[in-house]
Amino acid sequence: MAIVRDIAVVLRRFEYSETSQVLVLFTRAHGKVRTLAKGMKRSTRQRFAAAVDVLDVGAVALLEQRSAADGLSTLTEWKQQRFCGGLRERLDRIHAGQYAAEVTAMLTEDWDAHPALFDALAELLSRLNDSMGVLDLVVGYQCTLLSEVGLWPRFDACVLCGRRSELTTFSALEGGAVCRHCEPSQIEKRSVPGAVIASLAAWSAAAGPPFDRPPDVRAFDVLDYHLSHAAGRPPSTGRLLRAHFEHR
Repeated sequence: MAIVRDIAVVLRRFEYSETSQVLVLFTRAHGKVRTLAKGMKRSTRQRFAAAVDVLDVGAVALLEQRSAADGLSTLTEWKQQRFCGGLRERLDRIHAGQYAAEVTAMLTEDWDAHPALFDALAELLSRLNDSMGVLDLVVGYQCTLLSEVGLWPRFDACVLCGRRSELTTFSALEGGAVCRHCEPSQIEKRSVPGAVIASLAAWSAAAGPPFDRPPDVRAFDVLDYHLSHAAGRPPSTGRLLRAHFEHR
C-alpha cells in the first residue's frame, strides 16, 4: 500500500467507534479521500487525542486503499497547519464554511484532484476568518466549484435558441438561462431577474470571482438550485446559510 502525503481540508466527520472516526478529506493533489482515523479519540500517557474538526486544514499521510471494500484509506498522520479561530466566532461564517464543505463533498469524486478548487476552498476559509459579510465569498466559491467540476451553466444566452435578450428563466436540466420565448415549453424552471442573470454571465472562471458589485442573494439561490439539481438533493446547510442572507 502506497503512502500518500498531501494537504487537506476536513469536509465531513463521522463517528466510527469509541476511539475512531471516518474523515472525508479534500486534498490538493489527490482530491476527495475517505479515510479511517484509528484511535483519533483515544488519549494515552504519551499523547492527548488529536482534535480534528470539520474545516480544519492540515498535512496528512494516508495508507492508500482505493480498492478496499469500504473505500476507506487509513490516516497515519495529521498535522494541523491552520487554525481559523475567527471563522467559528460568528454563525454566518461557520455556516458559510460548512456549506462550502458540504457542496464540495457532494459534487466531487473520490481521488479526482482539483488543485484550483482546493486553493479556492482554502482561500474561502481564510477570508471567512475575519469577514463581516459572507454572501460575496460564498457566491464566488459556488461559481468556482461549478466551473471546476464542469457544471457551470450558460448565462450569456438562451441555452435553447441562443437569444441574448429577454433572459427571464433558469433551467438546471437544460443547463442555463432560458428566454421568455422558450420558457413556456420548459417543465423544470425557475424565474430569475435579468439583472441576476447578467451578473452571473459576467463572471469569468478564468479571471476569478470578483463581481463588479456585491452579488444579489438571488444569485446564491440560482447557483444553490443548480448544484442541488446536479447532486440530486439540496445541501442540508443551505437553509441555515440562507437565513443569514434574509436579514441583510
